[in-house]
Amino acid sequence: MPPPDESSAIDPTGTVWVVWIVIVGPLLLFVALSCVRRVAPGELVAVVRQGQVVRSRRRGLLARWPGVERFEPVPTAPRVLPLVVRSGTHDGLDVVVLADLVLEVRAVADGARHLSDADVVCVAEQEMGRTVRALDVTTVVEQPEQLASGVLEQLGGLLPSGMHALELEVTRIEALLTPRRAR
Repeated sequence: MPPPDESSAIDPTGTVWVVWIVIVGPLLLFVALSCVRRVAPGELVAVVRQGQVVRSRRRGLLARWPGVERFEPVPTAPRVLPLVVRSGTHDGLDVVVLADLVLEVRAVADGARHLSDADVVCVAEQEMGRTVRALDVTTVVEQPEQLASGVLEQLGGLLPSGMHALELEVTRIEALLTPRRAR
């Protein structure tokens, strides 16, 4: 009778290898693949934790803690974001302004707050509403470029560094020329 093999003495049925191959191996592979992402050249990916950018890469491998951090792809090409603002003017008239904001992301700084496109639209619409409330209806309707330039100036300070509002084009303005009644 041949001497017993060391592995067969510990596990005579050989189930340890089956457990490693069928259960533990795929689980480790899944965890590794969900924690690491390959960033292609020309792409920008940020790792975001609680609304703050922890790190970002333009190419190579990027890691994260699953459940705590998330990958956020950031488009770097200029893109157009539509804005719709309903506001009142300084002289008490209701105005609806439609505009297109051209936004470009050149870099993402570590520690900066992360703004999605929807967040940028919200910030831009709030700023445009604030600017409309400071102007009278004649200025808003007859000089939309003044409205656009004022909003663009303010957006420069409100957006995180690396995110640039390149252009704001007012496409349509509707003004209700009847003053609001007190309710």
